[in-house]
Amino acid sequence: MQALSLELNQNQSNFFIKVRKNIASYLKNKIQHSSGFAVVRNDVVENVSIQFDLVIEDDNRIKRIDANGFMKRNKNEIVHFETISFQRVNDSISFIKGKLTMNGVTKIVELEAYVKTEEYKKGKSKVVFDIVGEINKKDFGLGIDERASINGVAFGKNINIEGNFEFLSN
Repeated sequence: MQALSLELNQNQSNFFIKVRKNIASYLKNKIQHSSGFAVVRNDVVENVSIQFDLVIEDDNRIKRIDANGFMKRNKNEIVHFETISFQRVNDSISFIKGKLTMNGVTKIVELEAYVKTEEYKKGKSKVVFDIVGEINKKDFGLGIDERASINGVAFGKNINIEGNFEFLSN
């Protein structure tokens, strides 16, 4: 069977940055630009590519204080992600590796991916792709010396990231 190429549905895709594992608080953001595709053969995802720019919006909830207690200027930050590789482990678990740029620092990260293929409408295919991961904030220049909080809740040691992406056939 020939491979089916699906395009990213930008209206049904999102990405979240969670500042603490035990608190349901995400940074307010908006995907500014996104693109991607998925290749499916015999209901098995063979390859995925995702690229997006995410704007972390300053809604005056994020407060940054340096080690000396001085307030740092709040601003809208850009987070960029671009896939480098996709690895399928079994029917439900895969890994996606990509370049993540945050706070002006680019690192390669590996995220766990959960993939579900299904028939959409009138014979069209849909792939739902959920990614989760945890990154160390120090890797991106958000070290222990910088105290950052949202509504008075400090960032944790690690930052949890989650993404939900939907791909549709034409």
